[in-house]
Amino acid sequence: MLRRLSPLWLALLLSFSPLLGCATSEERESSAPPSTDVAQAPAPAPDTPGPSGPASPGPMSAGPTPPSASPERAAPRAGGATQLASNEVVGVKSAKLLAPEMAKVVWLAREDSKVMDHITALTETIGPRLTGSSRATKACAWARDQFAAFGLDARVEEWGTFPVGFDRGPWSGRMLEPEAKPLVFCTNAWSPGTSGPTAGLAMKYPTSVEDVESKASAYHGAWVLLPSGAGAASQPSGEERQKIDAALDAVGIAGRIRGGRGELVLTGGNYRISAEKLPTRVQINLRGDQLKEIQDLVAAGKEVKLEFDVQNTFIPGPVPCSNVIAEIKGTDLADEIVIIGGHLDSWDGATGATDNGTGVATTLEVARLLAKSGVQPRRTIRFMLWTGEEQGLLGSRAYVEKHKDEMPKISAVIVHDEGTNYVAGLNATKAQKEILEPLLAPLGELDPEMPFRIKEVNALPRPGSDHESFLDAGVPGFFWIQEGRSNYNHGHHTQYDTLDAVIPEYQKHSAMVIACAALGVANLDQKLPREGINAPRGVARGGRRFLGVSTDEAMKVTQVMEDTPAAKAGVKEGDQIVKIGDAAIAERADIGNAVRSAGTKTTVTVKRDGKDVVLLVELPARPESAPAAGGDAPAASRPAGP
Repeated sequence: MLRRLSPLWLALLLSFSPLLGCATSEERESSAPPSTDVAQAPAPAPDTPGPSGPASPGPMSAGPTPPSASPERAAPRAGGATQLASNEVVGVKSAKLLAPEMAKVVWLAREDSKVMDHITALTETIGPRLTGSSRATKACAWARDQFAAFGLDARVEEWGTFPVGFDRGPWSGRMLEPEAKPLVFCTNAWSPGTSGPTAGLAMKYPTSVEDVESKASAYHGAWVLLPSGAGAASQPSGEERQKIDAALDAVGIAGRIRGGRGELVLTGGNYRISAEKLPTRVQINLRGDQLKEIQDLVAAGKEVKLEFDVQNTFIPGPVPCSNVIAEIKGTDLADEIVIIGGHLDSWDGATGATDNGTGVATTLEVARLLAKSGVQPRRTIRFMLWTGEEQGLLGSRAYVEKHKDEMPKISAVIVHDEGTNYVAGLNATKAQKEILEPLLAPLGELDPEMPFRIKEVNALPRPGSDHESFLDAGVPGFFWIQEGRSNYNHGHHTQYDTLDAVIPEYQKHSAMVIACAALGVANLDQKLPREGINAPRGVARGGRRFLGVSTDEAMKVTQVMEDTPAAKAGVKEGDQIVKIGDAAIAERADIGNAVRSAGTKTTVTVKRDGKDVVLLVELPARPESAPAAGGDAPAASRPAGP
């Protein structure tokens, strides 16, 4: 939030201007504002396509020139008084003073923030940015152009390809009978749409193949309601359910409808498909309360007619996927690196504002603030916007693999990926805290309503974001502690992840804090310590255990993460998880619940090649204190995964 000096502050500042180095009114009249410290690259024409994608929106305005830290280069501020980039003016009054260069950054961040311009252009002009989509390609070109306009060396670096791309078009749905009303829903990415508006009766999920065959004419063209809630437990599962689904496909249903959690509609999807065998099943993810209403009407014997129109498009592959990289070169320690970033991609059920447009916007703004301030960091500050994060940290993992020689040179990777709440601190090991706490303590005084702290932890948290790729390579990877009034779960992967969920004053403050932290870490005499940064594998998310697999909705394993309990037990891609211990597995949440409640040794039963295979799994002991391993990792703010 912009902090204006009160009349009293202005009077005091002018009274003591010779002591503070501020210009008097006569001096202001005879002096011109200083020029920018960093030359600006020419802005690319808005309609000029970049080498890696379509035309991108034009770059943001660079804004006014900040004042120098020296009195001779103080810039005049609107309204009459000269603004001096000093601790007195920016509000740091204790012995914990900001370095002069940090104070300059703070002044610019308060006086000329562009962070909301960045996120508005990203979410409203480009929109959602599913990895492998046309919009993701456009977003990469746009972000590169923004960095270049700030005067940075910037590039788009391809990290891999997807076999099939996916573009989501418009979608709509409604109940036609017994009453007309709109329906709130989405479909998964990489799933088919309808062939235009498709109307049909709502039918209960059948209990057997015989049930389908005896009512084949009724099921033909129908929208089948998948069981949910308490009713799901009594429904067929495993192999029997697969047979029922095949029978439904054979009679030609319109599609399937499953419910979300309450009023939230979650979007996901599996990119591991092939052009030779594209998915054909249409599935609607409907708001949970609306599904229950329809189920109740059907149970009461009412005829319910629904209509959906979904325009999804598969893009023939291979489709290139890329990261965006820009940097401010260092001076005497230029070969060492501090990385600031977040993921550029999003799910496409909304516009990806808080996951992770907010982190993209602060990363861009930090780059602009540092470049505009003319600071010269000792280490190179690299800005990275990864894609493929939502599919398993693919872009950042590929970067680490490709640039192994850089890993020993990286002092820190700091990721912003927890929505719009303000940046309130960092978790750090004891050795790191001893360095970071005195360095960043002044950040806690920038706004009394937004405190900042360094919290000591036994290992750096792994809440599920791109810093983990670097942690796996032994590089200190940090995930900002964030606090505030925003409810991250409300927008996380839901229909509510839109620009109106973003809190401007939090974004401005976060960009300011991140910029100061980046500069401070880059100017340290030594790289940050690496000892003790990683907890035992199989423990994450605030100390909670995980198995180490990704699954589809049928509980088939789509990915086994390296060096995890699942990998060590011999779980393979394509296995269908049936049980963990004695607990039956019907949905993803069952995996997390079973793993957390199991002993250190348990079994995982999988269906492999039509046969049940029992595997012995060894899990880490449950931490005595979950926060000890994860500190303030937002375990509760991200859905528990397997």
